[in-house]
Amino acid sequence: MTLSSRERIHAFKSEPKMGTFSGVFLPNILQMVGVLLFMRLGWILGCVGLPNMLIILTLSSSILFVTSLSISSIVSNMKVGSGGAYYIISRILGVEFGSAIGILLCLSQIASIAICVSGFAISIQEFFPYLSLTNIKILTLCGLVLISTISTSLAIKTQLIIFSLLIASVGSIFLGTGSTLADPLPKFETLSTASIPFWAGFALFFPAITGIEVGMAMSGDLKKPSRSLITGTVAAVVVTFLLYCSITLFLSTKISNDQLRTNPFIMAQISKYSFLILLGVWGSSISCALGSILGTPRVIQALAKDKVLPSFLAKGDRQPRVATLFVFMITTLLTIGANMNQIIPFLTMVCLVSYGLINCVAFFESFLQNPSWRPNFTMHWSIPLIGAIGCLIIMLMINAGATLIVLTLTTALCLWTASRHLSGNWDDIRHTIFSFLIYKGMSQLALVKPNAKSWRPHMLTLFDQNLPEKNLAYFSHALDQGKGFLTFGTCIESPSEQEETIRKTLHDYQIPSYVHINRSKESVKHLEQLIANYGLGPLKPNTIILPLPQEPSRIDFYGELVTAIPQYGKNLIFFKDDPSSTPLYTEHARKPKEIDLWWKGGNQRNFELCLALSYTMRGSPAWCGAEICIKSIVDHEETQKKLHHVFDRYQQRLRIRNFRFESILDPKGDFFENLLTHSADFTFLGLRDRQPEESLEDYKRYFAELIQKTSPLKNFALVLAGEDLAFEKIFN
Repeated sequence: MTLSSRERIHAFKSEPKMGTFSGVFLPNILQMVGVLLFMRLGWILGCVGLPNMLIILTLSSSILFVTSLSISSIVSNMKVGSGGAYYIISRILGVEFGSAIGILLCLSQIASIAICVSGFAISIQEFFPYLSLTNIKILTLCGLVLISTISTSLAIKTQLIIFSLLIASVGSIFLGTGSTLADPLPKFETLSTASIPFWAGFALFFPAITGIEVGMAMSGDLKKPSRSLITGTVAAVVVTFLLYCSITLFLSTKISNDQLRTNPFIMAQISKYSFLILLGVWGSSISCALGSILGTPRVIQALAKDKVLPSFLAKGDRQPRVATLFVFMITTLLTIGANMNQIIPFLTMVCLVSYGLINCVAFFESFLQNPSWRPNFTMHWSIPLIGAIGCLIIMLMINAGATLIVLTLTTALCLWTASRHLSGNWDDIRHTIFSFLIYKGMSQLALVKPNAKSWRPHMLTLFDQNLPEKNLAYFSHALDQGKGFLTFGTCIESPSEQEETIRKTLHDYQIPSYVHINRSKESVKHLEQLIANYGLGPLKPNTIILPLPQEPSRIDFYGELVTAIPQYGKNLIFFKDDPSSTPLYTEHARKPKEIDLWWKGGNQRNFELCLALSYTMRGSPAWCGAEICIKSIVDHEETQKKLHHVFDRYQQRLRIRNFRFESILDPKGDFFENLLTHSADFTFLGLRDRQPEESLEDYKRYFAELIQKTSPLKNFALVLAGEDLAFEKIFN
């Protein structure tokens, strides 16, 4: 009976999923038992000796075994979808880390395919030199892609045939008598016959047993991912360890170290049937390539479904044919045009980074013990921590340069994904991790007294309109620059919709900050409560920013508030701007800007705080390179000379660039007249504190008079130092 096209498609989609052996154990074991077993194991054994070789085997397998335990713990606590290591890491540490590892793993697996195909093609050409090397590579790739695309079952059956060849090859080694062949295998390259250090031997051997990520990549095609990933991965690691140890011990009893070092084809020469070793070499090359061709498109498809990669790569159901075609094209270009020897060091690094992150995932989950962490397979948090640290140490020992490059690429990919603001429909544990780190940091911070050396402004900017004005927001950001704690706060009786509007406005301004709304009617009492109580433990604002009031009712309102703020040990800044001068705060200047500090010889703490704020403000992009100028009014030339001498010495001690002193000679000494005449782009002025004997009404009159005298002046700030800190020590 002939099936219709729709029925064939339905039959294809209903293809049964794989079990533990075919879906995890087989791809892993074929990836881990490769060419190195037949071509390099004996040579490495001869170079490092039996004791060191056993240590290398144990240490290498221990890293994989611990990682397997971490995988077992993770997958027994969550439903695992398609994507393997990418899926696990992205669902727990976030899409940024997951996408970085997923992309790097895909690149490394594509390079691995190219290396295996190139090695297979070169060995074929040794026997058939009249064949084109490029044609052999392309035909091999086409055959492998065709097998993986037609049916996953066909690919698994092909892997079973290769697995049978590998078993026969290994059996032939143990059945061998040690007699030398009359016609040795073709000589591919000459190896060094000198002994090598332990870590050099480790670096040469370790890539041979990496490969558990291939089985993980098939997670979406498994009947029972949680059970199969645990059993298949652990079994593959254990079997591989026993196999390598058995062959190592067998070789050490049969062959001397000198013979092992000088003969790269010793496996074929001691085996019962030498042609099986050649078939094993070919089979291991093909199996590694086929395993990667099966797994890599599935990771690419998972990345595309999460919108990390273009969406067209997500097409396909169980068979990611578009992603497979993409892998085929990239691999073909890499196979033909790239130098494989330059790529090899980075393959192991990418695997180790993914192993390290998987161990980090298990460590964080086990250590933090969230209620959501209830795995069927449990272990102490120290085990995955040891695994993560071990991965990093091994990376550095193998190739420190490649380690740095891969870690840099991982960081760059994380930042790239973060800049795209991707969000998944799943929860991760980043909130718990950051909360834990903040808690530990705050516990230590509470024991450390604030000091001048570590001071910077942590600000609470209060606004009395529906939304924070743009210049006020950017002025606050210029003092913060994303390096302190900046919060925008206000009092609103019904803040439900308004709060979201404020957050969106600040997001549009691209100002990293927090929003705090006091659900109350605005009053001096409620603002005092907000100023006094906002914050957590030692993380409280030390500086309050307010818009300078202009209306008489607001002046009286803030005049009462300003007397209370210093009592809470907080600095106060009143900000006034020219609404038409937005570029002054948001854009780079076409000409250098100038920040003025007016000194009257009064409150030295105010002056030092103004200087610290000016220097901090100059570090923002909009005020970068601005000149800081201290201005003072003198009544005669003799005083002017003395002041210049004092400030010359002061400038040497400050070590501030683009910094100068300017004295204005005025016998009348009218401060406000000179202030209005000689002020530049932005001006800092000191604000007098209320004296103990001074009544509140007298201070309000002083405050109102000061605002009235400075009313023609735009773009300035009144500053009052209220924090219990020796500000002069910032510059000493």
